[in-house]
Amino acid sequence: MFDEISFLVQETLKGAENATQVKDDSFLREATTHQQMPDEVPGFLYHLQKKASTFVIRILPCENLKQDFLSVLKYPDLYPSLRLSEAQESPERALSFYECDRFEVAQSIKSILGNKRFPMFEEHIFNVSDPGDSWWLKTEQDRLTVLFKLSHTEDMEKLTKLGPLGDPTKTMQILENLYGYFKMIFPVGDYVCAHGQWSVSTDNFDDKNFQYLKQLLKNGETSHDFWEYLRKLEFEAVEKNYLSSLQKANYFLMELSCMRNFWKIVETKL
Repeated sequence: MFDEISFLVQETLKGAENATQVKDDSFLREATTHQQMPDEVPGFLYHLQKKASTFVIRILPCENLKQDFLSVLKYPDLYPSLRLSEAQESPERALSFYECDRFEVAQSIKSILGNKRFPMFEEHIFNVSDPGDSWWLKTEQDRLTVLFKLSHTEDMEKLTKLGPLGDPTKTMQILENLYGYFKMIFPVGDYVCAHGQWSVSTDNFDDKNFQYLKQLLKNGETSHDFWEYLRKLEFEAVEKNYLSSLQKANYFLMELSCMRNFWKIVETKL
């Protein structure tokens, strides 16, 4: 609500702001002193607020990152949801950005990670009754398993912490219906989605797409060939009755990839 009011105020200053940007590039140089300038693409601006044992990610989705990045740095008080006034450093240092393929992805990341308080060292405080919000990944040669809640810590050294990438119940409901989708991508062996985890194996562990999927979950990034393969599936299904479902499944993986990649960036800043 406050950001909507701020937008109206900002519009009244639009003419003066545009004139200032054209005539005086000193602000542009100052804004990019500490970090790279974003492109004119969708994404979100964020402010990572760190306390002694917790942190909060303040997120503002943007349809044009470059435009909003400059506007926020010039008028930070017009964007109270980012809490830049509470930062212990200058807005130029406190404000960061993350680029997304679609504005909807930025909105989704905000809904899942934005304005929530997370423990700095989750592994030190969780227990069986409160296992924390993070997902955990276990990879084997021919299998990957995602644990949405960690029930014990004996095998933690064998697991990769993925972060709180979404609501476990909703995610499992989606994955329960994706057996046929993954079977289109690689030769599926076992497929289990129950009891707080999702596990899938392959009959051919050398299959590139299976390896790409593991990379996507582990790193938030994978080969360009993998995304091209998914686009090819959509192209070939243009006149099929399952096209809409296929597009939703591809979008689910793209959103998951962005979420995981962003969380890795957050971990480096902590």
